[in-house]
Amino acid sequence: MQSPDTVVLVHGLWMTPRSWEHWVAHYEGVGYKVLTPAYPGLEVEVEALRADPSPIANVTVPATVSYLEEIIGGLDSPPIIMGHSFGGALTQILLDK
Repeated sequence: MQSPDTVVLVHGLWMTPRSWEHWVAHYEGVGYKVLTPAYPGLEVEVEALRADPSPIANVTVPATVSYLEEIIGGLDSPPIIMGHSFGGALTQILLDK
């Protein structure tokens, strides 16, 4: 079995992928490809969400899990998946599928 070469970092609620920026540098520094997907519809910077948080109301667990499944399914090999806070709950759902 091939060792994973990709790390997928799933952020928590009220966060954006930017919350992982230091971890991205760490894992890329040791040779991993790193993906930090935003929840669907929240592909904006945190400042934009603070100014207009209305897109958050449209985020659902099923849609987010499906979106993450698409990203992970498009990889050449199974990744390492890590989630923070609610991202950890999404990670558990993904692993249970």
